[in-house]
Amino acid sequence: AHSMDAAELRKLAAEREARRGAAGDSVGSSISRSGRGSGGLGTSAAASKPQQQQRTATAPRVPNLSRAHRSIRMAHSVGCIICALALLLLPFPWVTRTKILLGFVLLAGCYLARAGGGFVHNCLPALLVEGNAPSPADIEGHDKSLFTPEFTTIALTEEWEVLLENLAFCCTYGKRNCLTNQMYSGPLSLGKICSLVWGKLKEGVIRC
Repeated sequence: AHSMDAAELRKLAAEREARRGAAGDSVGSSISRSGRGSGGLGTSAAASKPQQQQRTATAPRVPNLSRAHRSIRMAHSVGCIICALALLLLPFPWVTRTKILLGFVLLAGCYLARAGGGFVHNCLPALLVEGNAPSPADIEGHDKSLFTPEFTTIALTEEWEVLLENLAFCCTYGKRNCLTNQMYSGPLSLGKICSLVWGKLKEGVIRC
């Protein structure tokens, strides 16, 4: 009887240990599932953060050239014209023998656009001058737009819009003549500017 009681006690103890092990495994698996769920959220959040940073990094740059000092915008337009003329000369045979000179002309146009705001301000006639000369900080801090290693259609479009506005500004003598209202009513275009100026020239009016 004594040996039977001892055997039963060992059997009961083994059953208790088995139940405890099963309970421990159940709790561990629930904790593991919970950890995987929270870890998944953390991983998702961590994965989404680089994606947001990448979207921010690849977002198109918003040019601010149109809000720069008038003389800086004038310098950009003159630089664009110089570079465009130099590129147009490339197909001519005699130009191919002076590639170094053409390269210097292109560099001069780029430099004028990037840093020639003060020089252009001093060269402009009084009718086309707005305010004081741009400061070195203004020249250094303005958006170089098209004249950067990063060529974008946004920059090209803005350079063209600035060129048209500068042309209209010159044709209206700094928004001071009789063409001003017609010129600036509605969007500017090259055809509109040329037709308005040609209309006045046909009338024999040079200054109004």
